[in-house]
Amino acid sequence: MSKTKIAVFGDAVAAGTSAKLDVFHDCFQYGTTTVNMVRESQTWGSILARILTDWVEDDVEVINAGVSGDTSSEGLARLAREVLAQSPDIVLVLFGAEDALAGVEIEAFRKNLKMIVDEIAAHNARPVLMTPTPVSERMTATGCTLREVRRRQERLSALARSVRKLAEEKSVDLIDLHRFFLDTRLAYDHLYEGWLPDGVAQSGMASFVAGELLDMLGVKTYPKPVLCGYRKAYSDAENGDTWHNAFTDLTYYQGEFFLAFHTGKSHGAPVRFGKEALLILRSPDAVTWVTEAVLRADGRDYRDAKLLVAGDRLMAFGACAEAPRPPGSPMVTYFSERLAPGRWSKPRECGPGVFWRAKKWRGKYVVASHGTGDPNASVKLFSSADGRTWEETSIFCEAAAMANETDLWVEGDTLTAFSRAGERNDDLLISTYIPSEDRWDAVSCGRLIHAPCVFKLGNSMMVAGRYCSQSDEGFRDLKRDWNAFNYGAEGESLQVDPARVEAYHHGLRTGIFVLDGARPRLVMELLSAGDSSYTGVVQYGDETVISDYSMHEYYPKIERPGDWSTPCDIYVSRIRFG
Repeated sequence: MSKTKIAVFGDAVAAGTSAKLDVFHDCFQYGTTTVNMVRESQTWGSILARILTDWVEDDVEVINAGVSGDTSSEGLARLAREVLAQSPDIVLVLFGAEDALAGVEIEAFRKNLKMIVDEIAAHNARPVLMTPTPVSERMTATGCTLREVRRRQERLSALARSVRKLAEEKSVDLIDLHRFFLDTRLAYDHLYEGWLPDGVAQSGMASFVAGELLDMLGVKTYPKPVLCGYRKAYSDAENGDTWHNAFTDLTYYQGEFFLAFHTGKSHGAPVRFGKEALLILRSPDAVTWVTEAVLRADGRDYRDAKLLVAGDRLMAFGACAEAPRPPGSPMVTYFSERLAPGRWSKPRECGPGVFWRAKKWRGKYVVASHGTGDPNASVKLFSSADGRTWEETSIFCEAAAMANETDLWVEGDTLTAFSRAGERNDDLLISTYIPSEDRWDAVSCGRLIHAPCVFKLGNSMMVAGRYCSQSDEGFRDLKRDWNAFNYGAEGESLQVDPARVEAYHHGLRTGIFVLDGARPRLVMELLSAGDSSYTGVVQYGDETVISDYSMHEYYPKIERPGDWSTPCDIYVSRIRFG
């Protein structure tokens, strides 16, 4: 297979690692005053590489040749040595932010860029000019006066105009990043110290640049997402009994958004029995949230929240287990109904295993349940006339499939299931019901996507879920070290490099994919890391509202087993697809 090599060449904005993760939060490593900055794998260039890999038929390599502090003249001096020596096919040229800070004159900047473009073209590579990001009033926090900030805004606007003019004169491709930030309020608001895109901005920036590049490469089916909103909806990080908030779902009911998730001490079996619950929030706008209900099921561990609008009723489902849970004992799903604002029925049992999202099909509600305790099945289909009383309908993933979390999609009379499956939970299995033969036809995606949440975008099927920022094979390799580090025999963890364990755990992300047949293609990666994802999705007007959870703000340095156990918070994003 041939390889397309792309160099990201520029200053601190190109490098991406000089910014704090999120300008609106402390983002301290847990238990320290060290601020979590954007890591290499979270930069826009790194995310861009993962998107392009899924959309370009050639193998893709993105080289980060950004250097913090570089002006265009300093970049010109290292172009041949650090960029062209690697024989790139495309060079993204991004200078200007540091030229403006250094007071470089516009004509000198233009002259440097022209020489850079000419030298790239002379080496048979394709130059792509990018306008610099703007600066915002947030820069006043660094000691600049508002007058100084406005002067820099004017200078950067002039530099952006010179880049556009040079691209036109040289007939060179242009990506207008300056215009993107001015037009996208969220990205503009997320400029760290007023000029460096933070992790939120870089997530949106990566998809924007991917869309522009794919257009240039002749790929016209990429849906061009724009990240319009990203905010923390809930946190309880100071309370050790309820700091792990996770496994979300989202719905829209009677003019309001409802967001449900598990709250407790840990991801797995509870350490402090009795505190675990389903927490339900509501909001008129998916921005400001209030607590609607806290649901507990007879003091059991209550998790994997799922919401269902059944006619004029709102229902919440959650899987329960004894605490501590006896080895091999099945989980049971409980449900509760909203009786009035802020009032919900007492949870009661409704079926075996872990119910995922229920859908309406052939006049009844259907749901996939895993972990039912049946040795012949990994996932079963249950149906109900009212959402309260459920009966088994069929087995669609036999035990050999080793499937668990399964989302359903209904299209007319067609029922399709999307399952996390495989011996190592490393495959997305798509099963379609064949009514005439009363059987399920399954096909493997060959891709690691956990906790799938499927939705439709126009004519395209989308899936959001947890994936890994390494290749799937690289992820499996790192996971072996993760297991040895945390669960190996005595002394085995000492033989594992903690950096590999950190790479494994930090590599977990919330990804949004479009399904091309059975092939998932990455569209966007939300700012996330570690224990994360488990999304809920609501289509609202021209936006897609997505909930998830993540521990990225607190992400620790891992040195010993258990270091990765930190608070997790709940986030809500708003995305508009082109």
